[in-house]
Amino acid sequence: MKALSVSRQASVEDILASAHLPALDGLRAMAVTVVIVYHLGFESLPGDIGVSAFFVLSGFLISWLLLQEIERTGRISFRQFYTRRALRIVPAYYVFLVLVYMQEHIRGYAWDPWLTISGFGYLVNYYNGLHGHPNTAIAHAWSLSVEQQFYIVWPILLNLLMRKGASVAACVLAGIIACVVGIRSVMYLGFAVDHSYLYNAFETRFDSIAVGCLVAIVLTWRRVVMLATVLSTSSLAPAITLLLLCYSRLCGSAEYHYSVGFTIDSLLLALFMVQLLILSRQPAWHWLDHPVMVYLGKISYSLYLYHLLALGIASRLAPHQVGARVILSLVLCVLIASCSYWFIELPFLRLKHRLVTGKNPSQNIFDPTRHATV
Repeated sequence: MKALSVSRQASVEDILASAHLPALDGLRAMAVTVVIVYHLGFESLPGDIGVSAFFVLSGFLISWLLLQEIERTGRISFRQFYTRRALRIVPAYYVFLVLVYMQEHIRGYAWDPWLTISGFGYLVNYYNGLHGHPNTAIAHAWSLSVEQQFYIVWPILLNLLMRKGASVAACVLAGIIACVVGIRSVMYLGFAVDHSYLYNAFETRFDSIAVGCLVAIVLTWRRVVMLATVLSTSSLAPAITLLLLCYSRLCGSAEYHYSVGFTIDSLLLALFMVQLLILSRQPAWHWLDHPVMVYLGKISYSLYLYHLLALGIASRLAPHQVGARVILSLVLCVLIASCSYWFIELPFLRLKHRLVTGKNPSQNIFDPTRHATV
């Protein structure tokens, strides 16, 4: 495969500035598919890779947009940022919580008070960490809680760091990632802290998001872009990265995973993401822009929200027919997620666009911060 030219690699910024990012839509679609298939019972598949992929994506996209805002205006508008984030994720999430609460209450499963508070307060990660994952269709909302906590602190921290320059910000982020690895390692190896807490808590999983943030910063450096291009000179490069990722997830011990494993996985996912961005305009990778991939990426947030609920309904409708249950689960996932996207997410996306730009949006809104969290 012919290598990309250096002039071509400089188009990473052009790609990110374009109105459509098929590579990221494709990565969203792949990530949410991995999570759904894992929860369908195919537990040999490392489902937490999908979670880590969404963490890396969130850190990268949010940081890239904030860096662009700093470049344009010299500062971050916290009011606009928090308004955009709230309109993007909160309405669909709270509708989901209410529907799940009503459905499980009817079925006789009552949430305990702490689960209710944790759900509506974006603290499910700490509920899971302290009590274990509850047998409810909101157990997976722990990752949404981690991301919400990230949204609260990161704009303030990034605004402070960028006053000292991108190099200082990158060094601090690298230090934070190293600290998270150290904290997680000491908690697991030294104090035998339960797996559930290490897997769910913000302070032990922030490294995955921070990797995405770090990539957003260093991709503004020409030498890093050149290095990324060298690592993406062949269409086989992403496949090699995925093989390394699978090896990391499937062959590592528990000591490895709960020390450096999550961080290494995130670094490989970040490399995979950058490789897709660079290669996405080559004909061999146009499948990322297939309407199915684009649509799954578009509804990926709602797919993630409702997939456990859909799988539970399918299990009750087809308890003994495995094939029928899998097909019904996938159909219900797409149907419910589509309804959530078109009737809940999209109206608030339009409102967000109108508040930010002062203009009425077109029917097809590109929201570069759109992501499905796992």
